[in-house]
This record gives sequence, structure tokens and C-alpha cells, in this order.
Amino acid sequence: MNSLLDRVTTLIRELRLFQKLSQTTVADALHVPLRTYQSWEKSYSSNIENLNAICEFYSLEISEFIELSSLSNEALAVRLHRTLSSEKMYISEVFAGSGCEDFSHLNPEYSIENLIRDTYFRGDLDARIQSAVRNENMEQEIAERTGLRRECVQVVETRPIKMQLLKEMILGWFGSLWIEEWARASDRFSLGVSNGYTVARILDHMKRGSIGNLQLFPLNFTMTPADFSITATSLISSYRYRNEGRCSESNPTSEAEVFGAMQLADAALLGIGTFSKQGLYTQMITASLGSSQLEEILQSGAIGDLNYYLLDKGGDVIDCPSLVSPIGSSQGSSLIKSINLKLLGQKADRGCKIIIAAAGAHKAPLVNLAIQKGYANHLLIDSSLAEVMLLK
Repeated sequence: MNSLLDRVTTLIRELRLFQKLSQTTVADALHVPLRTYQSWEKSYSSNIENLNAICEFYSLEISEFIELSSLSNEALAVRLHRTLSSEKMYISEVFAGSGCEDFSHLNPEYSIENLIRDTYFRGDLDARIQSAVRNENMEQEIAERTGLRRECVQVVETRPIKMQLLKEMILGWFGSLWIEEWARASDRFSLGVSNGYTVARILDHMKRGSIGNLQLFPLNFTMTPADFSITATSLISSYRYRNEGRCSESNPTSEAEVFGAMQLADAALLGIGTFSKQGLYTQMITASLGSSQLEEILQSGAIGDLNYYLLDKGGDVIDCPSLVSPIGSSQGSSLIKSINLKLLGQKADRGCKIIIAAAGAHKAPLVNLAIQKGYANHLLIDSSLAEVMLLK
């Protein structure tokens, strides 16, 4: 008979495969490096705290997990269908009646994540996404805790959803409503756009024809011939192509124009990201500047980024001129030029709406730091992030 640890290892892998999740998705949700999680699927030897985190991710009690680990493969498959996580039930509800509620026929390479993305971009998730609600009690608590005005905080209820991409899609809907409300109250509304997946989802939901007075400009752009896929200029290009039938490259924006636009902006929309060896930003750094530059950045204590500026554990900006420098400065050899955080903070002090849009509990420390430093004065977050922010 296999040892208990062998059975635990097998179950960790089987739970993920049953949910059609990638190893990266689970590792991100557990806030552990991908290689660490991969090692757990080969031979689990970590502590009980990490096992508890795995159980929580799959909505299982530790006793249920141990019981499942003792079952044969056939019995396990039956039990897993009976103990679908809240996440799986949510997805099943989304696809009910579409012929996709039974995921057993899917090729392992065609994950639930890809199915959700395809359905989302067809617009078939709109009704389910738009049925989400805000958590007004949490909004009040976050406002009191951060010192922000109550009307400057939106907390969207995403429990019991665990998949990051679903949280971002739901948050995107509420972000688009917020911005459209501001834009319609103004003859002309100028919005600076930064990078990030949640930012992209907000733009997905904004229909150009219904808010013709909205003017977008990028808060950052790369200084390389091929723009990186998640930079602000790319997001705006995608937005304009979908909603206007043309690409923004026909109307290029210069560094001086971006700097001037920020001086007159009504609002700015920012994503915020954690910083690790497996992240999209780190892939960009490695591909463009080399692995040695990435190691130097990691050793400097970077824990996240805001508008591409690296932040340390105190929320201060880490100087890395080869990577990023302010738009409007004389530094010309940086990979990225970006509106600096000091200017964003000054605009926030003068009443400009500087919004951080973020989902996921793992981003709570960074969001707290950004608000404490005064980089933003509006928050659009999900309930899992808010919950951690409110911990004493």
C-alpha cells in the first residue's frame, strides 16, 4: 500500500486535473512559485499549512481531503463529481444548457480557463457577470480603514470564486460602469490607461459608441519596435480596433503628448501586480534586458509594480533606469517610459480620479501600500482582496 504522503501527492494532482486547471493557475492561487507547486505533484513533503491552503482552494475540509486520498481512482472520480467546489458549480451554472456542463469530454490541453475565455469574448458570460453585486459593508470598512471617501471605493463580491480570470472579468464590468458614469457627466472626459489584465477587462466592457466624449491616452509605452502585449498602448489599440473598426497605430501618441494629456486628465486607471520570477513582467524583463538584470531587480527587494514602477516592501519606488523612467524625463534608453507615481499622486491630491483596479487576495499588501503612499485615491477591488486588507 502506498504511504499517506504518496496518496496525498496523487490527490493533489488529481484534484487539479479534475478541475481542468493548469499548474500555473493553482500555484498563483496558492501564492507559491510554480516550481514549488510542481514539486508537490511529484512528491508532497511540505507542511500542514500548505496542505490546508490546498484544501481551502478546493473547498474541502482537511478530513475530507484525507478521506478522498484513501479512495481508489474509480471511487475518487465518483466522489469528486459529488463534491464539486463552489468554483466548479459557478462554472457549471454559467454553461448550464449549453452542452458544456459536463467537462469530462474536454481535452486536458483545452482547459476550463480557455473555455471561459472563449465564452467571455463571445459575450455569452455577460448576463452571469452582470448579476454580480457590490459588498457595501466592505466598501464602508475599506473607506474607513484607508481614509478614502466612501464614494471612492467599490468592492465587488466575488466569493466563492477562486479563478483569477473570472474575478477580473467581473471586476471589469463594474469598472466600466463607474467610468461611463463619470464620462457621461462631462462634456469631455480624458482617461489615462495603464497596464494590467483587470484594466483590459474594463476596456472590454466599454462601448465606444455610447460614450463618444471619452478620450483615452496611455500612461506608459515600451521603447522597443514590438510593443509588449499588456502595455497601455496595446490595450488602447485593441479597444479602438474592437469598437471603432480601426487600430490606434494610425494616430501615434508622442511622449510629449502623453505628458501633456496627463496634466489635463480627468482620471487614470491603474492595475497593480505582484513581482515574481514567473510573472509576465519578469518574462518581459528577461526577454528584453536579460536574466542578470532580472536577478538584480529581485535582489533589490521588488515585491510588485504600479504603472511599471517597481515597489519595495515599504511601497517606495526602486530606481531601475534601464527598465523604466518617467515620461517627460531626459532618460532615453529605458525599456519603458511611464508617467511617474509622484505625478499621479499630485494629480490625486488635486482631485483627479486615480483608480487602482485589482482582484485577488495576494494583491492586498500592494494595494494597501499604494493607498498609504498616496499614489491613488479610488479603489475598485474584489471581496477576497478587501477581506485581507481589513485584517488587523
